Amino acid sequence: MRKLILSVVVTLFLTTAFAADKSTDNPTGTLNETYKEITKLLNTYPTFNGLDQDVLVKVRIAINENHEMVVLSTNTTNESLNYYIKNTLNYRKLSTGELEAGKGLVFLVKFTK
Repeated sequence: MRKLILSVVVTLFLTTAFAADKSTDNPTGTLNETYKEITKLLNTYPTFNGLDQDVLVKVRIAINENHEMVVLSTNTTNESLNYYIKNTLNYRKLSTGELEAGKGLVFLVKFTK
């Protein structure tokens, strides 16, 4: 019984140690160049005529093995905004090397009326 309890405690500590060891190579504060580049890409379209009010959209992207952005999801119900974001960002290569292949990023985009 002691060996069982000891093995459970050791397993618990090892699991906690591995979970706490996740280091972030690029904390949010160091992705300034990536944010600037994404902003420049999204600012190519001047305005959306169908907006009644300002809209804040959460965008989730991932970087594939070719170092291209892939839009995973947006939280907007406006189909024209959804299409615009996906059409603008999908499969565009980032010139900044801040995000590695397999990494993801979530950011907010504000569209004004």
